[in-house]
Amino acid sequence: MTLSATHPRFFDLFPAGATPEKLADGFTWSEGPVYVPSRGAMIFSDVRQNRTWRWTDAGRLEQETFPSHHQNGHCLDAQGRLIACSQGLRALLRQGEDGLWTILADAFKGQRLNSPNDVALHPDGSLWFSDPPYGLDNPAESYGGARELAGNWVFRLAPDGTLSAPIRDRVKPNGLRFASAERLLLADTGDSQTHAYRIAPDGKAEYERVWFTVDPGKTDGLRLDTEGRIWSSAGDGVHVLSAGGEELGRIGLPQKVSNLCFGGPGGTTLFMTAIHELWKIETTVQGQAGG
Repeated sequence: MTLSATHPRFFDLFPAGATPEKLADGFTWSEGPVYVPSRGAMIFSDVRQNRTWRWTDAGRLEQETFPSHHQNGHCLDAQGRLIACSQGLRALLRQGEDGLWTILADAFKGQRLNSPNDVALHPDGSLWFSDPPYGLDNPAESYGGARELAGNWVFRLAPDGTLSAPIRDRVKPNGLRFASAERLLLADTGDSQTHAYRIAPDGKAEYERVWFTVDPGKTDGLRLDTEGRIWSSAGDGVHVLSAGGEELGRIGLPQKVSNLCFGGPGGTTLFMTAIHELWKIETTVQGQAGG
């Protein structure tokens, strides 16, 4: 539970004396955190317990949804509504003001999705989500079912509802976030690397290169701050990298981290889901909008 710097400027990202704080434990597979400003709470999943939780700004852990249909990753859409990847329903979902969920996408050209895993908002309002087979491969994380698609793709849901599959060359696409309107960072837990794609205005994606890797472990979830630095989950906690992928330092935790997000009233609290536990640390930076 320490901060270790690879580059001296790493310590500038935290207030003096900052240290990771465990908020809660007892989870089975905590994942998919996102901060919802309108609710003053961070929402996250326990995929295997089939429920979601919220950590409030008042410091309380409260059950959000049960059953959650094995929700995993989350983000906010352009209107600030909660978006969820449901491994159980094999669908991308949106929550309305009444708390009810609407299926945005559950099939591509007549074939059911695999098990949507993580989702990110593009500046044009489209939602991009990864669709690896983890839910199908792990009965405890879904309702099962036969595979129908030929691959593990990244999908783009346009603002008009059109679904396309711009990225089809990955092994097991997982966490994803936009570094800019023109660049997507995509973690592949199949080859343990995070890759960059050039994004065109029409939504097409072109492969650039491997952007970074973490060791130990692999990137599952990632976030960017407003200055473009990358905050990546890893086997020993969270690794912080420059916008170009150079390691700046590490936040050490006793369990591997699955995912993370910025939140809190000022947007400077980093929340970290670490298998059975939930952690936070205060920073001096803010996360990008959209969760």
